Amino acid sequence: MEEIVYHTNFAVEDSYWWFTARNLIFQKIISKKCHINKNEDVLDVGCGTGGVLKFLSASYNMIGLDMSSIALDYCRKRGLVRLYNCSLSEFDSKDINLKAITFFDVIEHIDDDVDVVKSAYNLLPKGAFLIASVPAYQWLWSKHDEMHQHKRRYSKKSFSDLITGSGFSIDYISYFNSILMIPAVLKRFLENVTGSEKKIDQPVDKVPEILNKLFHYLFAAERFILPALRLPFGLSIIVVAQKK
Repeated sequence: MEEIVYHTNFAVEDSYWWFTARNLIFQKIISKKCHINKNEDVLDVGCGTGGVLKFLSASYNMIGLDMSSIALDYCRKRGLVRLYNCSLSEFDSKDINLKAITFFDVIEHIDDDVDVVKSAYNLLPKGAFLIASVPAYQWLWSKHDEMHQHKRRYSKKSFSDLITGSGFSIDYISYFNSILMIPAVLKRFLENVTGSEKKIDQPVDKVPEILNKLFHYLFAAERFILPALRLPFGLSIIVVAQKK
């Protein structure tokens, strides 16, 4: 990612609606779909500046992995210590009781998405979980994707094919961030028509506090239905898969 993304994320991850609501959704889905004991470890690949890592550390033995020293420095500022500065293929899992690997909005950044998912499969023991989220729909490609240095966006089918093609069995897959999809698409359309998208130079759209709270509640409300249902559309996709 561009360096500005790390600085911005660290500044807003604990308060900006997209991060805060997404954390609650991840927590709910993991708790309902995965069986992870307190003595088992969860490796967060591409942990970034540690927002999700810190949040989930209250419930699980989290380990952070990232190739960016800037990101890991921010993780340390959050008080996180179980951190590794390497790629997944270089990670040494000796003496680690690995039960799950997470990729939260990470796979879309990687040139060879097949290779990294296969690396996760090879690293995990049988019965362990893969939990991953990615942005949806290539037709929603925008300046935001370029600033975050995304390589692609996914459909539910293409993401499912990636996961199963690497050997995993999918337990649960769904679109999410569905409630806010219509206004997001309209915003994207207006930006394209007016040309204002070309002027975007910040990785996060600033919103008034009242809207920030509203968007948080609308997005976070999906956690009450996502573990039980599969949403037919949304701005993102989440999968829970297992190495049988």
